Amino acid sequence: MAKRTTSSEKTGNGSGVLRRLAPPLAFMLALFALVVLCYDAGYSALPPTEKRYADAKAGVERLKLDEKRSMQREPWENLAEEFSDIYRSDTDWPNRAAALFKAGESLEQLARRSFTRKDAQRAVDCYEEVALKHADSRLADDALFRAALLTASYLKDDKAALALLDRLERQYPRGDMRDQARELRSNLTASLAPVGTAAAAPAAQAPAPEAAIPDVRPAQRPQAVYQQAKAEMDALRKDKKRSCWREPWEKLEQRFLSVHAAKPSPAIGAGALYRAAVCREALARCSHMDKEFQAAVALYAAVPDQFPRSALADDALYQAAVLSAQELDDAGEARRFLSEQLKSYAKGDMAGKGRQLLAELDGGPQKEASVRTAQRPVAPELQMLSWDSPGKNSVEVVLELNTSTTYDTRLVRGSKSQPDRLVLRLKNTAVADDVRKGVKVNGSLLQNIAVKKLKKDAQVELTFREVARFDTDSEENPSRIVVRVTSGKNRLPRAEKGDTDIAEAPRRERRVSARQVADMASQLGLSVQRVFIDAGHGGRDPGTSHNKVVERVITLDIALRLGRLLEANGLDVVYSRRDDRAVGLSQRTVAANRKECDLFVSIHVNANEDRSVQGFETYYLDFASNQHAARVAALENARSERRLGNMQSMLAEVMLSARVDESRRLASDIQRLSLFRLKRRGYEVRNNGTKSAPFHVLLGANMPAVLVEVGYCTHGQEAKRLLDAKYRHALAEGLAEGILAYRDRLSKRRTAQNSLTDGTSGAM
Repeated sequence: MAKRTTSSEKTGNGSGVLRRLAPPLAFMLALFALVVLCYDAGYSALPPTEKRYADAKAGVERLKLDEKRSMQREPWENLAEEFSDIYRSDTDWPNRAAALFKAGESLEQLARRSFTRKDAQRAVDCYEEVALKHADSRLADDALFRAALLTASYLKDDKAALALLDRLERQYPRGDMRDQARELRSNLTASLAPVGTAAAAPAAQAPAPEAAIPDVRPAQRPQAVYQQAKAEMDALRKDKKRSCWREPWEKLEQRFLSVHAAKPSPAIGAGALYRAAVCREALARCSHMDKEFQAAVALYAAVPDQFPRSALADDALYQAAVLSAQELDDAGEARRFLSEQLKSYAKGDMAGKGRQLLAELDGGPQKEASVRTAQRPVAPELQMLSWDSPGKNSVEVVLELNTSTTYDTRLVRGSKSQPDRLVLRLKNTAVADDVRKGVKVNGSLLQNIAVKKLKKDAQVELTFREVARFDTDSEENPSRIVVRVTSGKNRLPRAEKGDTDIAEAPRRERRVSARQVADMASQLGLSVQRVFIDAGHGGRDPGTSHNKVVERVITLDIALRLGRLLEANGLDVVYSRRDDRAVGLSQRTVAANRKECDLFVSIHVNANEDRSVQGFETYYLDFASNQHAARVAALENARSERRLGNMQSMLAEVMLSARVDESRRLASDIQRLSLFRLKRRGYEVRNNGTKSAPFHVLLGANMPAVLVEVGYCTHGQEAKRLLDAKYRHALAEGLAEGILAYRDRLSKRRTAQNSLTDGTSGAM
């Protein structure tokens, strides 16, 4: 009889099976959990796309901070390829457009260092691919704008750039690049015609260089192109107006590199590569930018690498050593170039100079003599006179020179018919042509200034209403002689130890020497990296308007030009306005403080009831130095929203702040170099000096701040100049030079030039 299995027995058997399987199942579950918890994407042969993208982005930032590697081609090409591979390898990744855009950015960074059309074209192609394949991405309009910018600035194809901008505005009319695209369009299409009406858009484009160098034509023989480019280089060096413009040197460098790329004979190839380096060095000596000196060194170093038998190989190594030692402060790299030169070209014509430079670097006995030979002493020259009247019974006169000099001072007491005179004789000193030989001063203790050029010396005669006490002092960086005079019972400011403040002081001779100055910024090691540019007035506030000049239009045009020049020299720029809009006076300094700007520069156009009044003047924040300064401040302050209660506390802060001293120095640099630039451009402009006044637009600024009155629109001739775009560009150049000079002085750079002043290359 068969045995029947009950349900309870079946249940018991099932439970037994589960009990037997439970241990291995638990082990497998624990092992799975351990794998999940401990899994690291790094164990995979290929990291996840997001991690690769983040690593590549971090690589870009690291490379930007590495001054040496960032000037090399390979790192940027590797990053571009990494971003491109990220884009290709994961077609399902939602952020593919960003990877392709970053590839374009890497190629753009390479193009900005190599200055070759090929690299710029690769970046443009990459950006266009973003816009074509990812039209719905938020980066599409950015890519089109960057492509247009590169096409215009590096490929020099304005028509193609405008076509890209058309596409951007058509496809993305509400995109975040709309305003920048419109501004770029106006820059590309704006002519150099004068601004005739208030509604006219300011021409933001710099004047086109004259006799622009044509592009290399494929049909031309490399030797013919090379000879033509050499002749154009000689002509460019002699052209004082264009010799420090960026575009001509870049185009000329590109022509030489195009000849080199055509693989001509070794002699032509080596010469073309060497002269491409000379072009880059000439540009670097104008801009004083380390990156451009590094680019010049790289080009020089390529000559012996590619053409070791060339007669220019040892010249190139020597010049690379000179730039490394003198401009980049890299003595080790300079020794490496010199060692290679003296080893490979011991009998070359540059061997003597190479040994001499190597001895200087090693501190040998030839160092002192060679330095004297290489650095000829600069002849002293009186370059600028300015004065400031803190009150009716005191005045400060500043004589600015290009280098130190010796001088003596004597007081000539007047009579009932003759006022007191202070005579300074500057030994072996020349006088710049733009220093006015005779100046009458109204409303001040100072009455007249007379400058005479003697046989060897310069004589400055200062006439005062009365001299109770006087003091002369000297400063360097910049070199200046400061004369302080008071009348009545007023005492002079505390003088340096050893100086005398008695009017009847005996005749004395002093040497302008370095001393510790109350220079807040220099002593604290501060620097200038971000500049706030304030275009005066705007929107419903047109400013002054005479002779077809509308202040809000002119100031915006100059501000935009100035900003582009400063950005080209490595500074960050913040604008109070980039178009015709109203901005409150207090909002301007608030914005500058919020953006943590280092300098504040406000640009205005002046006016006067007397239509004969003209000139350029720069103000810094302090109490008004004279009636004229008070009148100008009252006009500019008319629309201020500040109340008297606010003013008292803020002015008290001003008087206790060292920013006044820094602002005065900034104003002095801007005044002097702006007039210098205008003169070099062929414009004779009256120098109205630097003055102090309580401008509301400068109140509250946490940084050195100045206000520049670029000219009087009520003066017929000056108004005509302000309507000329070339003149406005020269004004912007002068303002930029002043700001860069102030920056260089803070960073203690030993330079008398910046990227806008004329300079020459020792290699040419």
